[in-house]
Amino acid sequence: MISDVVSIGDKLELKKIRITAKETNNDKIYKSQIQDFIGKDTAVILMPIEKRKMIPLAVGDKYSLRFYTKKGLYQCKAVITDRSHINNVYMLTVQFISELEKYQRRQFYRLECIIDIAYRIISDNEKSIRNKLLNNNYKDEDEKQNYITALEAYEEECLTGIMLDISGGGAKFISEQKHEHGNMIQISVGLGTGLRAENFTIDAMVIFSNK
Repeated sequence: MISDVVSIGDKLELKKIRITAKETNNDKIYKSQIQDFIGKDTAVILMPIEKRKMIPLAVGDKYSLRFYTKKGLYQCKAVITDRSHINNVYMLTVQFISELEKYQRRQFYRLECIIDIAYRIISDNEKSIRNKLLNNNYKDEDEKQNYITALEAYEEECLTGIMLDISGGGAKFISEQKHEHGNMIQISVGLGTGLRAENFTIDAMVIFSNK
């Protein structure tokens, strides 16, 4: 039962389900709150209010509902079956027409782009040298300098690609080179415009590659 997860007083959002391609307000999201449950598949919610004005949603219309509960975000579909008011409080009766599902919110917004990048493969030998320098695992200053010189030589190796999208968690780019799942790479990319432009150098791992 939905009432096993959703509680009286929980906030929710309503988004009208598209019926025809001609509808223009499908992206409008209304806010409401659970007032009561009637049986296992019906609930009473507050009539949405926007800018201090009540929004009388129509009986018979179907909506996607998203609930903000103590157990996280959940969603289902419902149809409005009635409108009523008690002591000047206006309410809607909604009947659930789908099962309650856990709602997975995207962690990062993904931005489409076309940006030139430079990148290179990080070899196992380079990773070993990095670890030795990080852990001060060298005999003397001469060996340390040899490791630094070797890293500088690696950094001169460069491939080019075009980034197609980017988010806080990763990116997609195209290249003329083939790379395997698990390959470690270092990407150099310039982001921003004008005085706010900044170059970033980021280590990453290939998680998917296809031709």
